Amino acid sequence: MRQETGRLITLILLGIAAILIIIIGNQSGILQPITSVVMAPLRPVSRLLSDLTGDAVRLTDEREEYAILETQVFELEQLVAEMQIEIVELRAIEQDYNRVLGLLNYATDNPDQNLVAANVIARDTSSYLRRIIINRGTRDGIQIGNPVISHEGLVGRVEEVAANAAWVRLAIDPSSAISARLLQALAEGTVIGQLQGGLRMEYIPQEALIEIGDMVLTSGLGGTLPANIVIGQVTSVSRPQADPFQSAEVRPTVNFERLRVVSVITSFRPIDLTVFEGETQAGGSNRP
Repeated sequence: MRQETGRLITLILLGIAAILIIIIGNQSGILQPITSVVMAPLRPVSRLLSDLTGDAVRLTDEREEYAILETQVFELEQLVAEMQIEIVELRAIEQDYNRVLGLLNYATDNPDQNLVAANVIARDTSSYLRRIIINRGTRDGIQIGNPVISHEGLVGRVEEVAANAAWVRLAIDPSSAISARLLQALAEGTVIGQLQGGLRMEYIPQEALIEIGDMVLTSGLGGTLPANIVIGQVTSVSRPQADPFQSAEVRPTVNFERLRVVSVITSFRPIDLTVFEGETQAGGSNRP
């Protein structure tokens, strides 16, 4: 029993002595060589742990920056999409403005004609008919036969009319026939609508010198339309030698697929020439 107690006291004294030696050694620097020797193998491990800690911190920072950049990119994409929508809307407004401005210019150049503006509210989807419906009718002074124009040129003629709507046969309808003239060639003919939606000018005298790009206007002959309304432009010419007439393909100046605003010339009344045909026949029967 006494031996175990002595050993315990000895161990306690040795521990106290060791602590004192370490404290004195650290203060005096005596144990620094020993500490250096012991810590030398641990320095690479310490640097590795330090590098790993730094990489982890940097990775965390990069992830935070990536998340911030991703949010900013998303916000910019939304802003670009909103700006594109605004650009489309502004272009539509500009086109409507140009259409209305063109109609106003036509009204200024033709003060003797009364124009009623109308919106296109329906289109015929048939492959054989070309017509539109507008939101103006007899209440607005529109009658059958009134010419319909846009800022680009001739659209067609009113074929049927109701109180607040009208049915317009387009110039490109296959049943449409318009008396026309060539601006540069100074020749006349008839512009006929085609099944594919284009125009062809027929019955042009063979001696007329037609050039590609010549403008085609209404001639006013027949009394069905006013004169000098733009119809289209010549794109090709056909001159069959055995035929007394030549023909020309005409590209309409009006974009019929995008018609939105038109004007009806309500002051124009088509002239009925059939009365003269009856008088001519009656006069002819009295001849010897």
